[in-house]
Amino acid sequence: MTKFTLKSLVFSSILLIGAFNACQFASVGQPTPDNVGQPRNTVPGGPRFAQPREDMEQSPPRSGRSTRGNCRNSGLNPINLTGLLPENKIARTVSEYPTFFFYLPPTKAESAEFILLDPSGNQIYKQTLTVSNLSGVIGVSIPANKNVPPLEVGKKYTWNFTVICEAEDRSADLLEIGTVRRVELSADIRSELEKADPRRKTAIYAENGIWQDALSNLAAARRDRPSDTVLDADWESLLDAVKLTKIAKQPIVQVQTEPKP
Repeated sequence: MTKFTLKSLVFSSILLIGAFNACQFASVGQPTPDNVGQPRNTVPGGPRFAQPREDMEQSPPRSGRSTRGNCRNSGLNPINLTGLLPENKIARTVSEYPTFFFYLPPTKAESAEFILLDPSGNQIYKQTLTVSNLSGVIGVSIPANKNVPPLEVGKKYTWNFTVICEAEDRSADLLEIGTVRRVELSADIRSELEKADPRRKTAIYAENGIWQDALSNLAAARRDRPSDTVLDADWESLLDAVKLTKIAKQPIVQVQTEPKP
């Protein structure tokens, strides 16, 4: 083999390697439009949630979070009243009667109020809660009974969660507003859920953008297995996906509902 031929082969090999590396770097380092809204997952093996693009493009209900009052206990936890859901306060569920979660900061309030409105703005459910000396993550479940109509597939509902700081002056309330839309899963996903254990169910809901059910399922699993560090890590991962890492270490506490008059 001549020196000229050998040099040509070496030069051609270098070009091929360079071209391969350039393509490799382009595919790894340059995100494509399809990567927008892809799952964030900081805890290895944790549920990977990504809000559906359709929901990401919607505007938050009213002004989203509103903290108007001044009944916080000073000098304590600085986290405000917070609904556990994506930043724009829009979430999905597959449940007819979903559960909603909130972080309740230390306050001087004695009661809170949850109201669910149908797509026309009519109140379909209201619950008053006792929150005296209570702080942490709480769940509010819509009861499955004949007095409360089930959420309908494809419709969007609005909820208000209010901490009542002063019964005589409601302008001091702490307020969170959000929306939930009930969707229907495909037969394949339903079949996968039927075979899955509680941890895998959380992942399936999260992977498909079903926030309310991913969170509810994981909260129930943690309640059943409070010493399971893997579930604790899953909880942290799921909340981190919607930028609520600061709430992940807060305790889940039971809240007492007040009887209706």
